[in-house]
Amino acid sequence: MRGLIKRLLALAVVSAFAFGCAAPLPDIFWPEPPNQPRIKYITSYSSAKDLTGRSATSDLILGASATFRIRKPRGLDTTKDGKLYITDTAKGDVFIFDIANKKVTSLKKMGLRGLYKPIGVAIDATGRLFVSDSQSDRVHVVDPDGIPQDPLEPNIPFKQPTGLAIDMENQRLYVVDTHNHHIVVFDLETLEHLQTIGRRGDDEGEFNFPSNITIGANGKLYVVDTMNGRVQSFDKDGRFIMTFGEFGDIPGMFARPKGIAIDSENHIYVVDAAFNNVQVFNDEGQILMHFAKYGHDRGEMILPGGISIDDDDLIYVADSWNARVVVFEFMGDKYKEREKKGK
Repeated sequence: MRGLIKRLLALAVVSAFAFGCAAPLPDIFWPEPPNQPRIKYITSYSSAKDLTGRSATSDLILGASATFRIRKPRGLDTTKDGKLYITDTAKGDVFIFDIANKKVTSLKKMGLRGLYKPIGVAIDATGRLFVSDSQSDRVHVVDPDGIPQDPLEPNIPFKQPTGLAIDMENQRLYVVDTHNHHIVVFDLETLEHLQTIGRRGDDEGEFNFPSNITIGANGKLYVVDTMNGRVQSFDKDGRFIMTFGEFGDIPGMFARPKGIAIDSENHIYVVDAAFNNVQVFNDEGQILMHFAKYGHDRGEMILPGGISIDDDDLIYVADSWNARVVVFEFMGDKYKEREKKGK
């Protein structure tokens, strides 16, 4: 055993030297030159070593259990203090990547049990955590210390709840109740059921297996109506505003729309698990561009799902098949301001 460890350590030194001498990889942008770049590939996270710098060799020496490794990421949310929350349907857990402090933990590590197939995740301003579980048909409520509270109780029992969104300004929590084909609205303070939006169908304001939701300016809701191949928007009171997209194979159309998020300039990002890309629309639903493609390499994805955009316009996408979260950056006003400051 001692000889094996020596050989592994020697291999680690050689690998470190080889990688240390390697030329840096080129940046990847969308659209490609000579067009003005709007999206930049940054990095990806698959385990704790992506934050701590621990090598694959040290994992062999210390044991794989010493690190947290994602297996099948699905839902994402980010917080103002630099934390990335990732639901993992294969491990029945929610990973917490503290990017600023280079630490990783999970709800199971914090002692929480009872998650089976976590899909959506959302965190309010107090650090309270909401997690939808499509196997147990529950939306769990967890306090900032990881202690479970009573789950949400809608007027009609959940049937495979999925996407979650929080509107802090209007103190609302939204739950996509996929197999009931509607959106359930709760008061964020009391957690009382306030309203139900939609029913099954393909008319305006109706849904066919909706999957994800996000909040835009003025509390506007954007819902991915997956099996109708479109996105629908509503005002903060649940009144229908517009719809965009349809099934098809050209830009602006969808095959299997999943995650949705909005950046600081009100661009709407929709993940498509069949196209293996992210399409970007303006706030009127007009297609602007798309980025990423099928594959395992940098800036590539297979069966992507959830998406979250933080306050700095960093874009996090759950790359399910590749067992990682891929990070991009919107090169808008916030990016330009950081460039001026040299950050």
